[in-house]
Amino acid sequence: MNTTTMSPRFALGQILIAPQAQEQLETAELRSALRRHARGDWGEATPDEVADNERGLREDGGVLSIFRDRRDERFCVMTNGSRSATMVVTWTED
Repeated sequence: MNTTTMSPRFALGQILIAPQAQEQLETAELRSALRRHARGDWGEATPDEVADNERGLREDGGVLSIFRDRRDERFCVMTNGSRSATMVVTWTED
């Protein structure tokens, strides 16, 4: 089931970007990933991770998206269950 919308499905809270992610990602990549994440586009998340995300939205749990940057390196966007913070980390930092 495609649950991606054009409108945000949840609040991101405070945006925290890990040091390596700040070095690796361009501003446009960060903005795009945060927009996609908030809309419920989980990127390369596995089917089990997608199911966990959908459950997390219903039950105030955390959600995780996995994206690739311009160099094809993976990075994660994670929002906590209280929706007070979202963290962006590179694959090696998570």
